[in-house]
Amino acid sequence: MLACEFCDLTHLRPVLGPGERALCSRCGGVLAKSSRSPIEGTLALTVSAAIFLVLANVFPFLKFGLEGQVRENTIAAGVFGLWAGGQGALAVLILFTTILAPALRTLGLLYVLFPLSLGRVPPGVAGALRFQEGLVSWAMLDVYMLALLVTLVKLAQMGDLSFEMGAYCFIALFVVLTLVSAFYDREALWDTIEELR
Repeated sequence: MLACEFCDLTHLRPVLGPGERALCSRCGGVLAKSSRSPIEGTLALTVSAAIFLVLANVFPFLKFGLEGQVRENTIAAGVFGLWAGGQGALAVLILFTTILAPALRTLGLLYVLFPLSLGRVPPGVAGALRFQEGLVSWAMLDVYMLALLVTLVKLAQMGDLSFEMGAYCFIALFVVLTLVSAFYDREALWDTIEELR
């Protein structure tokens, strides 16, 4: 059974082909939809997210110049700077929400999607899916982007400030993870897992 999220009318779960969707008979709301390639499309985006995550943390993020001195910083350097400045709780929060949670979510998705794309079910697939779905609300790159914009406005008034490659990779990571969330189809994943078992 499947309940409409808009009017709560229950329906028999429909069998959908690629690209089809089922509508509620009462209100016309979308009950379920099937993407054309739920595993491969999400896997491609997840691999892109992993690449951008590594690049965003390896390359310098910002370059700041003040009175002839120029300094480049990475995300990790910002975390260490907060820790050294006595802001331990904030440093741990930024470390978790901008580096660890997105990395763990991406690795969890890769752990599930890569074997499924090869026709295999990885061990512990249910736990891995629950784990990565639990991290969605903690991977708060959008909050970090907002904080970054506020910081940029304030620092730009004090000296010369410019984005570096790490910042562009971070923006690309934010976009790709948003697309991963949009393309992620839990029902299609479980249908594939059931077919392969």
